[in-house]
Amino acid sequence: MNLIRRKRRRQDRFLFLVFAGFLILCLACGKKAPPVAPRATVPPAVKDLKAEVIGDKVRLTWSVPKKGNTLFDGLEHFRVYKYESHSSVETCPGCPIPFKHLFDVKLDDPKPARLEGNRMIYYDGIKADHRYAYKVVVYHKSGGVSDDSNIVQFVVKSNLGTSPQPQ
Repeated sequence: MNLIRRKRRRQDRFLFLVFAGFLILCLACGKKAPPVAPRATVPPAVKDLKAEVIGDKVRLTWSVPKKGNTLFDGLEHFRVYKYESHSSVETCPGCPIPFKHLFDVKLDDPKPARLEGNRMIYYDGIKADHRYAYKVVVYHKSGGVSDDSNIVQFVVKSNLGTSPQPQ
């Protein structure tokens, strides 16, 4: 009888230890949920993109976003987009503009653009009898992406004059 009781106690202890271990594992691991990615900082959008036609080039300028009196911390790069079509191509009113990625500009090495004070400057070649549109998007090192900048649009006439298009 004594042997049976000892065997029973060992089984009870074993079951108790298994249950206690299971309980500790369930409670000690913290909240059970999918992992949460760190929040990305969304930089402010460029609001003052400007285009000035100079001969057979367009001069694009925009301000580097600031926070107070200093540059917005953590900016990674600017992505410049361009739309180009022959002026005879009809545009659909209200349809989105099919922009294409033109290039990226980093603050520490802004080539092919250049940084003057707090303004980025870039010259792009243009053709007569073509319609153009440009926009800029700001990227933060945390992965955040700004809204699109204002869009600048213009038509280059055959004598390289321009005709600004309303938004």
